Amino acid sequence: MNQVRLPKVSVAVIGLVVASIFHATPVLGVILTRQEFSGDFILVDATSPFLTNSLPKESEYSGFVVYSESGTLSDWELSVNNLNLNLNPGSTNGGNLTPDVDFELGSGSNWNLVVDFGIAFDAPRYTLEKTSSSEISLTGEVGRAGTYIYQDSAANITLSSSSTSIPEPTSLLGLLFGVGAIASRFSRLPNRPT
Repeated sequence: MNQVRLPKVSVAVIGLVVASIFHATPVLGVILTRQEFSGDFILVDATSPFLTNSLPKESEYSGFVVYSESGTLSDWELSVNNLNLNLNPGSTNGGNLTPDVDFELGSGSNWNLVVDFGIAFDAPRYTLEKTSSSEISLTGEVGRAGTYIYQDSAANITLSSSSTSIPEPTSLLGLLFGVGAIASRFSRLPNRPT
């Protein structure tokens, strides 16, 4: 005797419908600001005769910072030619010593970037600061050797903005629901006799 099965709404179909609806929802936009800078640093201060005599009096430099409206740093780089200084998120100080990086966004698109290699013997700490629309300074602290400051009062600074998209959580949930439902559906299919 044939059994009559009551019509059931497939969980997989529901999942796909939910996924398609949520997949069409808007995305959250994050505005990122990129500041590129370059110019010529001039040595304006050194706290020891050793630094005064050994450091170059001037040097070309370039770099950039990328940050969100909330002040979250997403990328950065600094190169100072005559100091052989090349800093970026993957930098190390010799071996495996990686720096702590702190970024503070001030008013008028000014900012402060600190790259600190820690408390190891003579581990350096660098502070790059944009203090006005055309002024950037670099402070280097090199342990017992002392501290030096480079400054550029006529820096070349350009700003640009871009928007990145982050999927909303509901969109991801909808897709996961649909895929999970289909997988569950297939796992419950009866094995056919061979």
